[in-house]
Amino acid sequence: MRQDLCRTDERGSHSMSNFALSGVTLIDGRGGTPAENTTVVVEDGSITRIVPSSQYDTSAGPQVIDAAGKWLLPGYINGNIHLLDGIMMMGIGGVEYLSRYEGSFVKVIEEGAQLTLRNGVTTVFDTWDARNPVLEARDRINAGATIGSRIFAAGNIVGMGGPFSPDFNFAARQSISPTFANRIDELFAAGVGADLTLLQEREFRARFRDYVQSGVDMVKVAISDHLTAHLNPVALRTYHTFPEKWVRMMAEDTRAAGLPFLSHTLAVPALELATDVDVDVMIHPTWTYNQVIPDELVRRIAEKRIGVGIQPLTDDYSGRLLAHGNFFGAMNSPEHQKNERNFIDAGANVMVATDAGCTSHDVMQDLGEELHEDRPWTLGVDHFTWVKALRTRGLSAMGAIQALTHNVADAYNKLDTIGTVEVGKVADLVLLNADPLVDSENLSDIAAIYKEGLAVDRSALPNPRVVTAPTGAPVPN
Repeated sequence: MRQDLCRTDERGSHSMSNFALSGVTLIDGRGGTPAENTTVVVEDGSITRIVPSSQYDTSAGPQVIDAAGKWLLPGYINGNIHLLDGIMMMGIGGVEYLSRYEGSFVKVIEEGAQLTLRNGVTTVFDTWDARNPVLEARDRINAGATIGSRIFAAGNIVGMGGPFSPDFNFAARQSISPTFANRIDELFAAGVGADLTLLQEREFRARFRDYVQSGVDMVKVAISDHLTAHLNPVALRTYHTFPEKWVRMMAEDTRAAGLPFLSHTLAVPALELATDVDVDVMIHPTWTYNQVIPDELVRRIAEKRIGVGIQPLTDDYSGRLLAHGNFFGAMNSPEHQKNERNFIDAGANVMVATDAGCTSHDVMQDLGEELHEDRPWTLGVDHFTWVKALRTRGLSAMGAIQALTHNVADAYNKLDTIGTVEVGKVADLVLLNADPLVDSENLSDIAAIYKEGLAVDRSALPNPRVVTAPTGAPVPN
């Protein structure tokens, strides 16, 4: 008997969690041959059975949703985003963004998590954000107080200052109140900012251990700096943020707490250190100031199954950026493209890691329509642009699916619960209208989304609108 999806609650999800999706072609995320005409049974938010549809007894289980002619995938996962827009904070637009929404950071983060969920991303790893607001939003979503992608959060990048520090937009301090700038920087730094580098070893380690125990889900460390003022062809340079001994201590303390250990790098020597200490995830390892990563290092990273969070741009978009004088277009250099191809060819654990955030209307308007399409930092469609770019570097259609599901969960040690469609796992599912192995563009042709077995009403999200509200609209209380 066919059962239509039941009505939506005020948060944008459905109340039914026991059902059977019948007749699907299942692409389970493990890389094998798709299973045609399959029934996937969901009960109490988990996957309980996967059987050929011809063998499913409709009288002995949950009611059936007829999904014949559709494709079922695991819920998408993004391994690197900033629900408060980190890219924007590095330049024009960051000051008004942070001042306008200072009292509403939790709402902005929740809105970002709804934008991602609306487009099939059931789990996000937020690798830099204001720690307390992002943890509050995470907990509200987990408790069911609001709907959104499941959030795992790092808070600050250890060793970096806040938005108005030299790591991001220090120039803004020339025209804003020091009191405001200091307050925002302290909120983001959360006790593990750039001043860590000035401490004695004992005090440094105590501060770091306190942070590891502060409720974060993972720890991201600046192996090399983030001095964005030096991102120009005249003054290319980078520095190690911490002594190697300290990096090893941080890796040890993070593992002792059972948390994933992430690296921020911008150079080959920093990438070598990150590899030596066995980080779980590397964020933008292919960005090396136009140095080609040695084959031996690529091979070691691939063999260790470290999560490789590539952040690509399409060739067309990078060209448009450069034509408008935007230095981010230079990130698509031939050397960086070669690094991307080499990781793919080596069979590395390549994963979606877009750096996207919830960008303001004003910044998008200033960009102009020409720079909207294929913008890799536009939250909600960023993961589709990521796939489009990496497919041109040689990533297969199945590789793209795994990079968007299995590989992220594997890198973050979450594969026991998410990342594939298997019995016993959380029922995070994306139902597609067309075959994503024939054309990766079909990953965005979504028929239905389920998070923990609850169907998502995409039309109801985001709610409330904050950053995406019409320009000049009052910020919701």
